Amino acid sequence: MRQNTVPSLPQPGRHTFMDCTLRDGSYSVDFHFDAQTVETVLTCVAAAGLEWVEVGHGLGIGGGTVAGTNLSDEQWGELATRFLPESCRWGMFVQPGLASVADVRRMAGAGMSFARIGVDILAYEEAYAHVRQARELGLTVFVNLMKSHLVGLDEAVRIGLDIERACAPDGLYFVDSVGQFLPEQTARLFAEASRRLRTPLGFHGHNNLGLANANTLAATNNGAAIVDCTLAGLGRDAGNAVLEQLAAVLELQGGKRVYHTDALAHASEHCVSRLRTVATDRELQVLGALYGLHSKYFPAIDDAVEAYAVDRTRLMEAVKPHAYERDLTRTDIEAIAKSLLPAA
Repeated sequence: MRQNTVPSLPQPGRHTFMDCTLRDGSYSVDFHFDAQTVETVLTCVAAAGLEWVEVGHGLGIGGGTVAGTNLSDEQWGELATRFLPESCRWGMFVQPGLASVADVRRMAGAGMSFARIGVDILAYEEAYAHVRQARELGLTVFVNLMKSHLVGLDEAVRIGLDIERACAPDGLYFVDSVGQFLPEQTARLFAEASRRLRTPLGFHGHNNLGLANANTLAATNNGAAIVDCTLAGLGRDAGNAVLEQLAAVLELQGGKRVYHTDALAHASEHCVSRLRTVATDRELQVLGALYGLHSKYFPAIDDAVEAYAVDRTRLMEAVKPHAYERDLTRTDIEAIAKSLLPAA
């Protein structure tokens, strides 16, 4: 069995990429990647020099129980082990409410080398038990703070310090789940967090405002040790930072090749970009970023707009303050829509 060891995270002042094409990108194909695409992507990113590759259902381990998929967690592990060399380790996303510690143990036994524990930043303590157990399994463990836009810079750093003291993960990600971050904001966050935290930092951005690449560069230029990218920017809704583009930027900045940009660009054009992807609503993507609303709320918002004939933008603006306080249900959004109706 493959040893559960991974390359070390870079020293301060340096950074590396994690490829998430086959995890976050699975949202764009309704969690149904064909076997040939999986083989091509895994072979390409490994040959291009990437050392960190995340695979699996978009929701992480156990995601197939919520949203159907053609590949089980075990099948993902088999494919990753078959097509990735020893120098390129693979891991999976873990949401504590969806994947149990036993599930993580099962995938560690299948060769998984790292786990990314994803929790909303307002519920960060939910990560602690999974982090501790994953570390005991010999995995490299990241905490991914989803919806990091919900708190300010000082609070984000305080939460990072709490996590560092409580469970000492190997890496800590700030996640721009709604694509709202601006490059100057990202730069300030990572400059301050890298100054005050010992834990290596990571960034995962979404492209709702066309700024995923710029935010990723702002993160790497201000202390991020590892950042997420996908071929062609494939990902949930508006997508992610673009792997082949950032590889080219890195080459231009340093005057030397770090990753095989040409191979990544070829795979993007001739494999990933030609996939039949699910339709997305560009209006909702932009408004979601503007009002800080996660895409999981979009179906309920659209249903409420249709049911109560309220203006979509007005409803999203009204939902915003509530979403910054707690996780909303469909019933919550319906009640907010009703509150916008004229008095009888």
